[in-house]
Amino acid sequence: MTVEIPHELLPFVERMVSQRRFLNEREVLVEGLRLLEARETLREEVSKGFAQLDAGQGVPASNVYARVEDRIRAIESGEA
Repeated sequence: MTVEIPHELLPFVERMVSQRRFLNEREVLVEGLRLLEARETLREEVSKGFAQLDAGQGVPASNVYARVEDRIRAIESGEA
């Protein structure tokens, strides 16, 4: 597959390569696609979460805060 980088994005891609953030233009595009894939996965997970909340499958906030506080204590004490 051959892909043409839009003219307005070319300076950004070239800068990423010239600053040695990426070895070549292909790596810039691959990273962009990875980020897009991650964003879409997150969007799907958030949608599932809202559907669970709408179905009454939520967790009380007090339970969530208690778990977070327990986790913080474990990290602070070196048990994590």
